[in-house]
Amino acid sequence: MEPLAPLVDRMRALAAEELPAPRTCKIRLWDDGTFDVVIYHGMGDDERQWLRYERTTGEILWEYVRGARWVSESLTGNETIYEPAYEESDVRVVATVKPPYK
Repeated sequence: MEPLAPLVDRMRALAAEELPAPRTCKIRLWDDGTFDVVIYHGMGDDERQWLRYERTTGEILWEYVRGARWVSESLTGNETIYEPAYEESDVRVVATVKPPYK
């Protein structure tokens, strides 16, 4: 976790500027050495804002969704695919970390 501290500190500083309080930080570590970092603010049942680190590009993204729901599509062979759908959504890059953490 220690090598991730500068990234998490940077994201926490950006979250203080970009997201309303209170904020929650989630870090997921995977066995292959990759990780996910998300800081979010829930604004009720159907609205949320968050900052997310995109490890493939080194970008820190601000994202917003409202009216989240699942849409299903039935396929042949009794398979169903569920995908998220939103009434409103927005994404923008707020910072880039170089070199990108993997």
